[in-house]
Amino acid sequence: MPLKHQLAWVIGLLAFVPNLVIVLTFWMANPERPPQTSLFLLAWVGVLALVAAGVGYGLAHTLLQPVDELTRSLYYLRGANRTLAELSLPTPKQRPPAEIAQLREGFEEVLDHLRALLEAREATYAALTHDLKTPLLASLRALEYLEEADKIGPEKRKEMLRTLQEELNRSYQLVENLLTASHLEAQRIQPENLNLRSVLEDFRLRYAQQAQKRGLWLEIEGAGQARAERLLLERAVANLVENALRHARSRVVLRAGEGWLEVEDDGPGLPDSLETLSQPFRSQRLRGVRAGSAGLGLYVARRVAEVHGGRLENLASSGQGTRLRLWLCEI
Repeated sequence: MPLKHQLAWVIGLLAFVPNLVIVLTFWMANPERPPQTSLFLLAWVGVLALVAAGVGYGLAHTLLQPVDELTRSLYYLRGANRTLAELSLPTPKQRPPAEIAQLREGFEEVLDHLRALLEAREATYAALTHDLKTPLLASLRALEYLEEADKIGPEKRKEMLRTLQEELNRSYQLVENLLTASHLEAQRIQPENLNLRSVLEDFRLRYAQQAQKRGLWLEIEGAGQARAERLLLERAVANLVENALRHARSRVVLRAGEGWLEVEDDGPGLPDSLETLSQPFRSQRLRGVRAGSAGLGLYVARRVAEVHGGRLENLASSGQGTRLRLWLCEI
């Protein structure tokens, strides 16, 4: 049964029952009444029923009119052949009650949120196209050069192959971060108890050769426990380690404590605030930051910390390198 009919029944009964009680009381108080009086009372009960029904329907219609108008507005949104950026609730004909006004504000906030998501998605697609195009074009040119160059010698060929590997690795890391970002927004995390010292040992083994090639000292310190989804944590820490190896002058330190992991390097430090740099693809607009190299990586690290109930913060002083700590839930 529609809400309007239910409300009409309630109002009608509230108007009819007290009058019916009065009529029945009079009826029972006068057992020896003439037949004309009985017929009059029955007719009066019928009139009361009709009046109560009319009052109930009228009041229900009046009270629910703002709700009906809001419902029509939502039907308008569903049927309007417009883009999401152009959609908005029609202006109400009359000032709605406070409760309906709050509902309208809530729907407008949902529309604003959807617009923001759409803008972020479009920006992400545009940035992804830009950042993927650069390493892929470089890889294609390197392959074309290797195909035609028969007399470049083994050393030059190895150098070209290393360049090709680096460019393809950039593309792979970008795709990995995009997949992780999508996982963070679409799925519930599955945390487990982790030995953070063991996690850092794995990273030292994974990046030892890369650190050696760059002439960097890679070390680990501390130990601790935390609850986190291992794959997400590894992707977040990998982004921090890769950024540190890219910018460090002589050493990178991986630390662990109860409920946190930390990556420190002695490089020039962050070129802007961590809040700005951890916005997806925002860092490509900053001088000295390679397109696609930091923005999405720091964003993924920040979101991994947030979905685990923690945060990402920079503990280094200005101009004294970078010291990024990823807080998680302790066991």
